[in-house]
Amino acid sequence: MEAQMAKSPLLGNRLRRLRKERKLTQVELADRLGISASYLNLLEHNRRSITVPLLLHLSKILKVDPHVFSPQEEGHLIGEMTDALKDPLFSDHDFTDEEIAEMAADAPALSSAFKKTYDAFKTAQTDLQLLSERLSQDFLFAGSSFRLRTLVTSIMSSTEIVHDNEDLSSKDRKEFLQIALKDSEALNDTVNEMLGVVGDGSLTGKTWAPSPNEAVSDYIQAHNNYFDKIERAASEFRSSFNGLGLLSTHVMTDYLLEKHGIEVEFASRDSHNTEATLYDEKNHSLVLSKSLPQSSVKFHLALLLGQLTFADLFQELVEAPELPTEAAKQKGIAALANYFAGAFLFPYEMFFQSAEDLHYDIELLQQQFDASFEQICHRLTTLMRPGSSGVPFHLIRSDIAGNISKRFSTSGLRIPRYGNSCPRWVLHAAFLTPGTLCPQISEMPDGQRFFSIARTVTKPSLGYAQPKRQYAISIGCDIAEAHRLIYADGLNLTAPKTVMPVGITCRLCERSNCAQRAAPPPQQPRQTTSQKRNISPGIGDL
Repeated sequence: MEAQMAKSPLLGNRLRRLRKERKLTQVELADRLGISASYLNLLEHNRRSITVPLLLHLSKILKVDPHVFSPQEEGHLIGEMTDALKDPLFSDHDFTDEEIAEMAADAPALSSAFKKTYDAFKTAQTDLQLLSERLSQDFLFAGSSFRLRTLVTSIMSSTEIVHDNEDLSSKDRKEFLQIALKDSEALNDTVNEMLGVVGDGSLTGKTWAPSPNEAVSDYIQAHNNYFDKIERAASEFRSSFNGLGLLSTHVMTDYLLEKHGIEVEFASRDSHNTEATLYDEKNHSLVLSKSLPQSSVKFHLALLLGQLTFADLFQELVEAPELPTEAAKQKGIAALANYFAGAFLFPYEMFFQSAEDLHYDIELLQQQFDASFEQICHRLTTLMRPGSSGVPFHLIRSDIAGNISKRFSTSGLRIPRYGNSCPRWVLHAAFLTPGTLCPQISEMPDGQRFFSIARTVTKPSLGYAQPKRQYAISIGCDIAEAHRLIYADGLNLTAPKTVMPVGITCRLCERSNCAQRAAPPPQQPRQTTSQKRNISPGIGDL
């Protein structure tokens, strides 16, 4: 059976654009490809999938790298544009998926500029909502009128007494002046507090920039979560440790002491109880909590080695347009240091081959590399080296409140940038069975299917006063790649018995019969033919 690429609204648009840039007609290109002009027309209008052999032939004729047809970068842009254009702000316009995809493919710079504009709008909207909430709930503002009037009245009374009574004793005069001075200081503090809320730089008056976390997510997505310079630096650095086996904590602690004069010790009861690790640059010491499992100890040691050895490389890599502010660059350096730690502990070639041989069995990979579930999942998403790439995964991490703290996708899954994700995702269901791996075949409203697994992870507790943090981590791929995963063994992937209908987020999902809807769907023409109605409507029906 001839291999095919999954349908994407981008492929046809990009093919048409490249053909026009080379000044070729459909007839001319079809003739060189050995296909009919009508079939090429169907390809350009996304009515047929492009086979892999045809894709390779196209790349030779058009003189482009086959990766030019990869939907990942533009797919990410399309997802964010769709999120924006489905906002109630644009309810008077009905933009189709095809129109949005065509704009992203034909005018990527304009699309990016639109996305930045919408990001700025959402930031200002959020600031306004937060300020409104604070004004209504903050005790300072709720009682500001009373406090200000009380202080002003007291100051006026004290100064009037001093002014109108010339025969006051020096003691009484000094006492009233002290009252006026004290109330003046209180008045000054009150005014400064009030001005500080609306003048802290989060509202108007500053050029907009994405939050550091969002900027780093965009940066990682733009690089497909693969940094070749770091991979090669980690490989060369590892070779200096003599051997390709697993690195022990003793080897790394000895290296830190010999090369950097840094002593590694475990915290005593009185050392610290608020942080898992504390690096004292001045005293050249690294203190690790005894609560950390062995896999975390090794990762933190590798992290410090990377920060000390490759600071210049990380600084060079973060000089990128996706990281416009100093805060974003610092977050980016931290992310690259974490990337290095994974590349150092789990060498690319060894890890990639093991992942393929073990059919991406995360538990077996944990055992082989003495790593945590989250560490293995992260490393799996970085196997994007041309010529030896792994399964294109998406990765999401969420806390129990639904806040997404990590997101990345090469699978084609659209992860919402604004608001929470669909409650039907297996990511959220994992919290119902802590520690148990949950699989799911999901289907988007457009028919695209994904295979995902999810499991909760618990961060170490530093003591009773520091509660444990729990997250759910989900990793998955397009259904076409699921056969490569051991978790899909025994499943009929072409006609599965159980498929979970999901969306991206309620605001973008058009499913009208979802009992878990938390927000109205995109505006649709109302159907008035039916005489029946639900007398207990859900949120989406209000």
